[in-house]
Amino acid sequence: MRETILQTRRLSKNYGSFKALDNVDMTVYKGDIYGLIGRNGAGKTTIMKIVTGLAEKSGGEFELFSKRGEELGDEKRRIGCLIENPAFFGGLTARQNLNYYAIQKGITDKRQIDRALELVNLTDVGNKKFRKFSLGMKQRLGIAFALMDNPDFIILDVKWGIA
Repeated sequence: MRETILQTRRLSKNYGSFKALDNVDMTVYKGDIYGLIGRNGAGKTTIMKIVTGLAEKSGGEFELFSKRGEELGDEKRRIGCLIENPAFFGGLTARQNLNYYAIQKGITDKRQIDRALELVNLTDVGNKKFRKFSLGMKQRLGIAFALMDNPDFIILDVKWGIA
């Protein structure tokens, strides 16, 4: 039997009278890749925010690693996420920004920073400050942040241009 990483049942979210989510059922299995595609306001980011604890659900339920939302503890530490715009310090380099967040996350092995930067091809940016990064570089640094502590489940809310 396949291991379930995320399961939602009738997940709902209201902002006043606006229904951002309306009874969403979804199952994500270990090793699978899912993409949520839809118009602005369709609820894609809202689902991600609820699962990562950045927003409260209005109704329904979800399980992460077979534990209900109310029972989640260390399971949330198994998630790497980048929701909306990456929040980095403009005056710091990629490595300095990741080092700051490594301290916040309790990561002591600095090789994890180097591995994450290598995965997103940002090892050669040297002393370039974040504020001088292109949009693509900023997004790649956000992905490096999400990957930094080797998560079991990765949630990326990245805006991609479509020609």
